[in-house]
Amino acid sequence: MSVAAPPVPVAVTWHDAECGGYAGDLPLWRELAEASGGPVLDLGAGSGRVALDLAERGCEVVAVDSEVLLLDALDARAAELGLAIETVTADVRELALGRAFKLVLAPMQLLHMLGGAANRHLALAAIRSHLAPGGTFAAAILAEPLPPSGRAKPLPDVREVGGWIHSSLPIEVRVSDREIEIVRLRQLVAPDGELTEELDVMTVDRLPPGLVEGEAAEVGLRITGSQPIPETDEHVASVALLTETGDG
Repeated sequence: MSVAAPPVPVAVTWHDAECGGYAGDLPLWRELAEASGGPVLDLGAGSGRVALDLAERGCEVVAVDSEVLLLDALDARAAELGLAIETVTADVRELALGRAFKLVLAPMQLLHMLGGAANRHLALAAIRSHLAPGGTFAAAILAEPLPPSGRAKPLPDVREVGGWIHSSLPIEVRVSDREIEIVRLRQLVAPDGELTEELDVMTVDRLPPGLVEGEAAEVGLRITGSQPIPETDEHVASVALLTETGDG
């Protein structure tokens, strides 16, 4: 049995392995941040994939996530790079920062992960309250039509940290009218060779065309455009919906 624990919390490493290498959306967020001319609010910031990238380009960034361990990792990485990023532990559905932002981002399909229409309404209303006049809210939505249910491409996401190997292998994607389930096999190999593994199933809401647009309108946000986010080897295509306040 292995005595030592991984040097980085496994929640952080799994997040890094499964999300941290994605860069297909970064050019769009950089373009929007440069055009905004003001502070950026990064929702669902995780361990800093987007926030660190924007801060390295001189943007003022406030990063929000509900997971303390992920924000701790972001803080440590920002400190290593000499970057000033404010992190806030909060649920986007209950967000109340008392500040307004020129740009609010919801990358990596955050709106799919909120657990139904009522929770999206709470989140969108909170986002609306944090937008400065003329500000933009940009949210990544999975592009329809989605691929059918079936076995996922066998391309594992792998990270090695301090001699510990983390491998996350997509096994299956299950698509229904309302939900998408992504099944992964997570394998952790200790420096002494001990293997532990578990199945991880992530369930997210399916958001058909027009749904988010209508929900946004209910809280005073209007769609001003959209930008495609192309498919990569590991990720299906998305579209970024751009909205602003109805009085913007």
